[in-house]
Amino acid sequence: MAKTKRRTKIDKEIARELKQPDEFVTTMGQLQEWANNHRPAVITGLVAIFAVVALANGVASYAKGRAEQHRAEEYQALKGASQTLFDAKDKTAAIAKMDALIEKASNRGDRSRLYLTKGEMLMEVEDYAAAAEAFEGALAHARNDLVRNLAATGLASAEIAQGKGAEASKRLAGIDGVLAEVARVEQIRLALAQHNEGEARALFNQLEGDSPDSPTVATARQLLESHGIVLDGPQPAVDAAAG
Repeated sequence: MAKTKRRTKIDKEIARELKQPDEFVTTMGQLQEWANNHRPAVITGLVAIFAVVALANGVASYAKGRAEQHRAEEYQALKGASQTLFDAKDKTAAIAKMDALIEKASNRGDRSRLYLTKGEMLMEVEDYAAAAEAFEGALAHARNDLVRNLAATGLASAEIAQGKGAEASKRLAGIDGVLAEVARVEQIRLALAQHNEGEARALFNQLEGDSPDSPTVATARQLLESHGIVLDGPQPAVDAAAG
């Protein structure tokens, strides 16, 4: 019940955004929050992806009647696919709807965004291998760094879920821009899971040095301290014999 209420609230938010395209200028903070959550509900992902498209292609283009109509129709189609997946519990039919939308897309930008959405949906139902393929499709069709980084973040999440930590860490290291801070936190998480305290400390120092006022620094600090790593105290001594 709680998840249904949350999705309904976000559906209303999307509908409001569809009527007020100029407000997309302020959605970068929402995108950061979405990424920080690591694996959001699929509709939340749609909000962020709509924001990415608006930012990448220019908000003014969405003020045109034809573009607004197309976007509203696409939203309804995406919502239908989501309902098929989560309410009807029919993954095959839902993904078929997504594939039809991707096939119908007239440009690479639309395809990359739809692949991102497909990947999010597949992550939600824990089909990680198929999700990775969808995110790879988004990467292949991405037209700008923002969408490319978003797809890489999703692909890294799919790789982590499949136990491919080394591949995910390498991919996260290449993410920059608005998602860079989130990527560093995920790298720290992976380093800690692999008991690599030195790498985790180095990544934290990099994050704190690059973005000292970012809330992700507090998140990373909490991660390290939860593993018994004291950041403000004396550093562990290096064993000379081991060196």
